Amino acid sequence: MKKIRAIFLKEIVDAMRDRRTLTMVLLSSLLLVPTLLFVFSTVMSQVESQAVDRTVVAVNMADAPSLENYILRQGYQITVAEADYEQKSRSKELIKPVLIVPAHFENLLAERKKIELEVAYDTSNRQAEMGLNPLHKLLDGFIQERASLDLMMRGVSPEMLQEVTVKERHISRPQERKVTITGMLPMILIMAIVMGGMFAAIDSTAGERERGSLEPLMMNPVSGLQLAIGKTLAVATVSALIVILTVLSFFPAQNIIGNDALRAEFQFGSHDALAFLMILLPLAMALSSLQVALSLTCKSFKEANVRNQLLSLTVSFLPLYFILNPGKEPSWLAWVPVMAQTQMMNQVLKGELLASAMMIPAVLVCLCLVVLSLSFVAKKMREVVAV
Repeated sequence: MKKIRAIFLKEIVDAMRDRRTLTMVLLSSLLLVPTLLFVFSTVMSQVESQAVDRTVVAVNMADAPSLENYILRQGYQITVAEADYEQKSRSKELIKPVLIVPAHFENLLAERKKIELEVAYDTSNRQAEMGLNPLHKLLDGFIQERASLDLMMRGVSPEMLQEVTVKERHISRPQERKVTITGMLPMILIMAIVMGGMFAAIDSTAGERERGSLEPLMMNPVSGLQLAIGKTLAVATVSALIVILTVLSFFPAQNIIGNDALRAEFQFGSHDALAFLMILLPLAMALSSLQVALSLTCKSFKEANVRNQLLSLTVSFLPLYFILNPGKEPSWLAWVPVMAQTQMMNQVLKGELLASAMMIPAVLVCLCLVVLSLSFVAKKMREVVAV
């Protein structure tokens, strides 16, 4: 046990010596979630501002008094578009789509001819694009009102054509939280674990081989298993520190959310933080052991970095399953690392309790990965030096 502790402390000291890399990793873990939540809340506020802003920018509205009347009755204000509205939309000075009314609109309407209303905006102007949906809903309402008036003029009640109506009934539990943009947070947390422990895993294996410091270490009276446990524990400690700091950053992150809807959705308390730690710490240990085993098979720091990047890419693709296959998750997901943790974190964000049917298989799989990786590293440790 003393030998394992000595190896562990030696690897921790080595990791602390690379202060620039360590500082960058720790700061990124503290700032990543607050930064992303701030960006999410800003984007959502922009979308909502377009929905709340009841202004229609129009060209030639004077030729469409009936449309103008309808828009005003809906509580909107009409602004005449400037002559250079196209240029201002391209330069982002105009952040609203522009409604273009054709000439002789009322005459065409009276003659029941097909009329084409244009909505102009620059596709690179994201704020203008956000205003499309409210404007389309407004125009659809005008079209439906005109159709209903035409039917009534002919003595036909519009209700006769609406024999079927649709009504929504929400069956979600009262305590269940809505998860939209925050559903991306589990994937970001897992990536933080992978990237955080990677530098320590590479430096303690391939880095030492490249510097020639692994051979002197093996001259000490320690077994391959002791070396494997000591190095893996050191890397896992760094990963666990990343996990703890990232989860703790959720608390101050809630204070910088500027969007009310996102603030109501993202309610992260101490019980949620504890659940996240229970989910992520076993995964951090498993991924750390895999990174150590993978890095040990490489002869240079560069080669180990490339292989670990491929591991990170693979891990990042696994949570995409939930985006590509929304709905009820199959039971076998509990036995797939990363995917099981993603599913459980999503449940926590929704306000649900962790089920033992999910938690136990996920922890067992992580422990199996740790044992297999330690066995591999212990066997290869002496062989690496002999090469």
